[in-house]
Amino acid sequence: MKSSLFSQFNTIFSLLLLLLHVNQHVFAEGVDESSCEVKQIQVGFDGLYKIGRWVPVTVELTTTAPIELQLSVVSLSPDGNSTEIPSDVYRFPEPGTYQLYSQFKTGLIDSPLKIRLRDVGTQSILYEASYSPQSSQNQFTGVGLKQSVELWALIGETSGFKPIEPAELDSIDKNLNQFTTLISNQSFLPETDYGYDSLDSLIVDSDYTVSAKKNRAIQNWVANGGHLVLCVGQDLEKYQKSEFSKWVPVKVLGENKVRELSSLELFAAVRSRIRGVATASQIEINSGEVLASSLNGPILVRVPFGLGVVTFLALDLNTSPLVNWEGLENLCVKLATRKKQPVAANEQEAALGKRLSQTGISELETQLFHSQQNFPQVERSSHWWVMSLILIYLLLIGPLDYVLVHRILKKPHITWVTFPSMVLIAAIWGVATAQNDNGRSLQSTQLNLVDYDVSEGQLRGRFYLSLYSPETRRYQIDVQSSIPMQDENSKLVPTQICWNGLPETTFAGMYRSAEGTMSAPAYEFSPQSKSIVNLPILKWGTKSLLAEWTQKQPELFSSNLTGNSLSRLSGTFTNRLTVPLKEWVLAYGNRIYLPLVDPEHLEDSFIPPDQNWDINSPNITSRNIKGYLTRSVSRRLPKQGQNTASVVTEQTDYDAFSKDVYDILKMLTFHEMSGGYGYTGLSNISAEQLDFSEQLRLGRAVLFARLDTPLSQTSLDNKELDQTNQSTYIRVVIPVTKSTKIQYELPSLKDEDNPPQDQQGTPAGSDNK
Repeated sequence: MKSSLFSQFNTIFSLLLLLLHVNQHVFAEGVDESSCEVKQIQVGFDGLYKIGRWVPVTVELTTTAPIELQLSVVSLSPDGNSTEIPSDVYRFPEPGTYQLYSQFKTGLIDSPLKIRLRDVGTQSILYEASYSPQSSQNQFTGVGLKQSVELWALIGETSGFKPIEPAELDSIDKNLNQFTTLISNQSFLPETDYGYDSLDSLIVDSDYTVSAKKNRAIQNWVANGGHLVLCVGQDLEKYQKSEFSKWVPVKVLGENKVRELSSLELFAAVRSRIRGVATASQIEINSGEVLASSLNGPILVRVPFGLGVVTFLALDLNTSPLVNWEGLENLCVKLATRKKQPVAANEQEAALGKRLSQTGISELETQLFHSQQNFPQVERSSHWWVMSLILIYLLLIGPLDYVLVHRILKKPHITWVTFPSMVLIAAIWGVATAQNDNGRSLQSTQLNLVDYDVSEGQLRGRFYLSLYSPETRRYQIDVQSSIPMQDENSKLVPTQICWNGLPETTFAGMYRSAEGTMSAPAYEFSPQSKSIVNLPILKWGTKSLLAEWTQKQPELFSSNLTGNSLSRLSGTFTNRLTVPLKEWVLAYGNRIYLPLVDPEHLEDSFIPPDQNWDINSPNITSRNIKGYLTRSVSRRLPKQGQNTASVVTEQTDYDAFSKDVYDILKMLTFHEMSGGYGYTGLSNISAEQLDFSEQLRLGRAVLFARLDTPLSQTSLDNKELDQTNQSTYIRVVIPVTKSTKIQYELPSLKDEDNPPQDQQGTPAGSDNK
């Protein structure tokens, strides 16, 4: 009997070994690790990137046989989840040297990274390289920086900038305000506009030989809010033959000799003189601002392009007389710094913003994040109520139970019944209350924010999605976006989705170190982050996601607006969407225009679709934009015993804990115009590209309005998510023709023509109610 059992076991064991051998043989035939050899890995820009932003990764390899590969990056989310984002499939039919490109996000400082190459056929990992800040044997470099740090990239060596050396990356001080990297090999430039998400500025001087494909990515990045610095002096012919000259909105008419450069010295804020004759481009612009000029015309301009900005210097930094100028470094900092205030001031603002960090709010982006955490059917008790219940519970099982069994019933042994009964009743009541208060159904809040530039027809969309799960489970998330156009054949817009993180050092913030973070369940994305495959959410837990999309869509709006030096607008504007624009405000210069609302005829205050809308309509008023944003009220206080009166202006304090999405987005749109941190007490570094105050400085108008139509639709496990708790807002950047007419009529100084602000009629969105 034993021999028979042993024989059967031996037979089964032999079959298993044979099966394993066959599988190994098939695996070896399908996948050969020697068929590809990785030569170089480039993460970010020379190993630097910003956390919470899209990061480019390029892998250069050689193949010895036909192969299909997929590149993926594993990183940590702000919650500590290990996430993997794969690229599209790359097919290499012949042996050779190739590059694979992808992009990813990481949500924690010092997050470890893994780069994997998978065989598409077998899904086996052919190659894996890792990076960890604590390791001394890293196979590549990937240093994450806070979003408050300025990151600039140079295409080619440029005088006046000091790029960091790759050997210094392991020992850099991450508390510095700014880093510069050098792109010496243009093949490692990002292939998509999202790849430049970590950059604040891209500087190009003399080397304009960027390929058409990668130049298109730079163009799209600028159109979606990026900042390009171009220096064109002696190499005028090379520039005019480049791809940059086809889209940069600066006309280059020729070149001339310039001797007087005092305005450039003033712009750089240095006393050192520029000595010598410079060869400069002769340039002309239709919009924007002139930062420095010579006797022959402007030499430094900043012009809008789409939702972004191009800074154009008509001189070379690498040639005389600038290359030997003592103030060159100051000039370079001014050129690359897009903010109106210097880098040091922004760093100080970020430090001061930590005043509210005990409550987790120091950024406007954080306030917007918390506004999306309101779920109507979830009615959780306050912390004070919970603490009171704990105190009552302790009193019941302690002193009150003692008094009951010892003093009243005088039967101490009954405590063996009363004590567990009280505990059981409290547990049952607690579970029932928790089930009732926390809800039993999946809930969500959805926010669409869409930006549109009329000049370039550029659309940029952001979709904030917060999910609340009544159970512990995994979800498949798909998001599709569309535009409410009159064209019935309008297509869905490709959308990228990822987690949404807090730019804070508090719990669940991105500025925490990954070291010591508790691990959480891993999940994966579909190629190029088009969807989330298996998102884990704990019972009564939440997940915040952010979807982004861009699209070129001309003629959604048209305008014929003219403005003068007093920020007075005239002309018409046409909304070509299928829905009206509601609760709108229109800013230009230092003025803001808004409708006078009749509660009985609300539709009269809307901007209707497909109609010419006149800004000079009698039911439209205007006021100073800073006074409107700060809710300022001016009052006349008569002086006792005198016929004169003093005017006192009072501002309403900004509520950093408000969850009114309309007010938050309006402040985010014009944060700098309101006084910035000085008024709100919050920084706006993380969402700086969403502040359109710069567009106002460059002579454009900005329309902010609400739409009733949702632009993004979410599917959970292939079922459409309910859109009851959703809101949509649109911001339109409108070109304005500058009027050259002289303003002869001055505002009236009569008291009856200028009543105090607190006595005037209340316009829509006004704070004087």
